[in-house]
This record gives sequence, structure tokens and C-alpha cells, in this order.
Amino acid sequence: AGAGGDPLLEQEGDNGEDPQDGVGKEEAQLKDAVLFVIDCASLEALAPLKPGGRSLVQEALAAAANVLKTKVITAPDDKIGVCLYGVRDKLNPNNFEGIRVLQDLDRPSAQRIRQLEQEVARPREQFEERYGSGRAVPVSDVFWTCTTIFNVSANAKQFQPRVFLFTCEDSPCSTPAEQSAAVTRAQDLMDIGAIIEFFPLAPADKVFSIERFWGTVLPVDPEDYISRSSMRLEELERRIRMRVHRKRTLQRLNFHVSPGVEVAVSVFVTLLQAKVPYPVYLLNENNKPLKSESKHICEQTGALLHPVDDIATYVELAGQRVVMSRAEVTETKHFCDPGLRLLGFKPLSSLEPHHRIFHSYFVYPNEREISGSAAFMSALLTGMLERRVLAVASYVARRNAEPVLVALLPQAEEEDGAEQIKPPGFNMVRLPWGEEIRQLTFAVPEGVPTETPQELKEAARKVVAAMRLNNFTPGCAENPVLQKHYAAVQALALGEEQPEDTVDVLQPDAAALKEKAPLLQAWKSAVDAAAPPKAPAKRPHPVAADGEDGAPQAKVKKELPPPPATKEAMRALVQSGE
Repeated sequence: AGAGGDPLLEQEGDNGEDPQDGVGKEEAQLKDAVLFVIDCASLEALAPLKPGGRSLVQEALAAAANVLKTKVITAPDDKIGVCLYGVRDKLNPNNFEGIRVLQDLDRPSAQRIRQLEQEVARPREQFEERYGSGRAVPVSDVFWTCTTIFNVSANAKQFQPRVFLFTCEDSPCSTPAEQSAAVTRAQDLMDIGAIIEFFPLAPADKVFSIERFWGTVLPVDPEDYISRSSMRLEELERRIRMRVHRKRTLQRLNFHVSPGVEVAVSVFVTLLQAKVPYPVYLLNENNKPLKSESKHICEQTGALLHPVDDIATYVELAGQRVVMSRAEVTETKHFCDPGLRLLGFKPLSSLEPHHRIFHSYFVYPNEREISGSAAFMSALLTGMLERRVLAVASYVARRNAEPVLVALLPQAEEEDGAEQIKPPGFNMVRLPWGEEIRQLTFAVPEGVPTETPQELKEAARKVVAAMRLNNFTPGCAENPVLQKHYAAVQALALGEEQPEDTVDVLQPDAAALKEKAPLLQAWKSAVDAAAPPKAPAKRPHPVAADGEDGAPQAKVKKELPPPPATKEAMRALVQSGE
């Protein structure tokens, strides 16, 4: 749909930023602080998990490198760290033996990605020589170190701490005292808000029993922890080069139901176009971002002009310039305060497909602002679903925005077991004005029947049925332009010779089209049978003066006169106009 007239387009920008004109702002979103904790104390930590494959350490380091590649694009302000335990040397804030912080908890960068890729490619012998392995380390010291790292490097008011723990040892504690201490330190870690993701990667010939230790320490699923961890690891290793829009409130406003009755609601963006980010200009001396400033200069005197006191605004009216101040121009754009105002109800069938000219928004009650909003909206949602109606409302997004008509479509909650598929609420669709709907009429071409034959309809139905994409859902395909852009940026940042190949999922399936060629040909034949193509008209022969057909005469080449040799001859040729 076109961009003009979208009441929230300016607020969304490229990344869903909150409005800056007092409509209501979302509280600060917590950034991620992810710490990869890798077990090197076990003898199997450097052994291949399967024949010809990578070891646990290599898999964990590769996953960390992939997360860094993702974060450097999707969330460059997040922090990632890598910690090894069971190694020879110590390098950690608590100065515990056998624990080495390979990468501090910090923002992603190309240098950190290259370092991890080098560690992944390092052979087992070189890793043993550089870091060592097989040293017994109390698990309580590991959890204590994680707590200290988060307290030092990740402010609890800005970051959500997360721990990705990789191990192949199901019983790291030899005594009940060590196990009790590990439980205490793990609880201390979770008390600061840390989320612990557990990845048990045991060799194929080893049975991993979670009941021996980890089931009493960490909140893991005792029934299906192996398959769940492998699924999480596969998801972790997927490099998703797409901009991740955080689930955040676009704005908060009041919903005026009737005079004296209003509730508070929040508006969310359900669909947002992802674009190639705008380039940032840097100073070539230190790579710091440049800040641009605009100043108005008087053409006659060269003096700086004040944007309010020295510059006037005017409006053309009847051929004259009517001078208006900026405050007066702003006041002419003000209709009413931002909010939703209920106008009435219409049947759901009254909303036609061509009424959806913009993407929809999602409206959800905001119980924090006005108590009772959730109960009222729940009752309204239930009543509208039972009567199969939609609500028509007037919507003003910002103080100086024009009012628009919107339709509030009720959406019931859908669950799949314990998982919520769709939340309860209202889909808000911006409705067009009468001037925005065009009445299109198309003349029927000559020779085409006014009534479509039944054979042509059946052929078209077969083609549509054969070309149906059963498993397609909006958002399942990545934008090839963005994929190629981010691959090129990654190659530049990491110093790679060639960008990684990206798959263009928008290319037609040649094999499927070849398989369905008979149906397409049958459709084409049905179209030709319903409206046979007209033979091109032949050009008539020239007619002679006596009425008989004359043969086309050959063109006689006109000979050019010789060029003038004197000034007088040249002057005569110019005057003749030839």
C-alpha cells in the first residue's frame, strides 16, 4: 500500500521508534547479556561428538561466533562473552583456579568474531597446548564467576543476563558438599535474573543422565532435555541476517467509549517493513559519527537567521501571501487530543478487501494506566465475537495528526496446549475516505465473450489449485536484497575475500513449473478457444489511376547537386533554401 496518509508512519521510522510528541513512550527495553560457559574439564570435551565431526568445545565456540554475527546486525548494543572452565590457567574476576574468560562480556565486533573462528579451526593438540583441559573445577565456582561477571559488566537495569552452558559431564560433583554448594551458587545466579540455557552435548556412545546432578541444579525438562537442547543449538547456529524488531509498544492512548467512559489501550505494530539501513557518515581520522547542523543565512547581509524570530511562513490565498507564525500553522493542524473514539458497530461482512489500504495494528488493553481496562475490553471483545460485528472508531495518532476512520476487528485467543498462538485483542485497520476509492471500468475487448465459458473457468481453477503453496506463511521468506547486503557487510567487516552465497527464495521453481506445464497449456488453449486471436490485417496494395492494382514502384534515388566551389555559388545555395 502507499505510504501517504498512514497516521503512524512517521512514528515507526525504520525501527519502530516511539513517538516523540507526548503520545506515550515505552519503558526501556532490556538488552541481552549472553555468557557462553564451556566445560573443558571432561576428557571428552575435545573429542569429536561424532566421527569426523567437531568436539563440544568447537561446537560451543562456533555457536558463540554465529551469535556474534547475528547480534552485530540485529542488536549491536547487546553483550556477548565466552568463559572456559577446566583449563590450565586462571583469568577471571574472582581469581578462581581453572576458569579462564576467553572473551569479556562486551559488544560484538569483527575482531571478536575472527578470534572465535580461529579458535574453532584450532586443532585439538594446539588447544591443549594453549589452554589445557581436564582440570577439575567446582561447579559452584563457575556459577559464582558468572554472577560476578554480570554484576560487573551488565547493569541489571539495562541488561537481561543469560547463560548458555555447554557440557558433556552428567556428574561433575564428587561429594554432596560440592553439589550443595553448586545448588546455592546456581540459585544466587538465578536470583539476579539470569536465565540459564542448558546444552548437554555428549558423544554418541555415551549415555547422559540428567538425574545424577543437573536436574537438581537447573530448571531443565527431565523428559526431553536431549532433543530440546539439540533443537536450541540448531536454532542458535542459524545466522539470521534480518533486522529483529523488538516487541514493544508503539504508543499508549485512551479509548473513549462514551461521554465520561474511557479506558486505556496500547497500540502495537504487527507488520513493519525492513529496509537497508541508512549509511552513517564517519570522520576519516577517528571513525567517529559526524553530526550535521543546518543554519539559515541572510542572502543580503550574510547574518545568521533565527528559525522562529527571523523566518516567516506564509500561505497562498487568492494570489496573496498571508503571513502566519509557526504557532498559528501548528494550531490549524490540531483537531483534538490523541486517542480512539468509538462511533458505532457494523457487521464483519461490511469490511471489503479493498478497504485494507495499510497494514493493521494491534490494540490491547493497558491496565497500568486505567484500572478496569482489561475487564472492559474483554467484555467488549466477547460481545463483538458473539454478534460478529466490528467497531468503527475515530483515531488521532498524534497531537497534530489528522483524524482517520479505523475498524476494530475482534480477535479471539488461540492456544495450542500451553502455548498461546494468538493473543486476545483488536486488529485496527485504517479505512479509506470516499475520495480514496476509485471506480474502475474496463472495456471488454472485441471478440471476447461477455460470459466466461465453463471450460475456461475449470481450466483456471485447476491452475490455481496446482500452484497453491500449502506451507506458505507471511514472513517465512527472507528479503534477498537484505540478505545480500548483510552478507557483503559481513565480508567487509571480517576481511573475507568473497561474501557468503545467499539463497534467493523468490526464484520460480523450474521443476514444479515443468511438472505443471500441461495444466498451463490447457489453460492457454481454453483462453484461445474462448477468444480466438485475430489475424493481423494485411496492408492494401496501391491502386493505379485506372482503378487496377498497381505494382509497388521502386524509389528513385535523387542525385545531390555538386558542392559549391565559389563564394557566389555558396551564397546562392543558401538563399535558395535547398
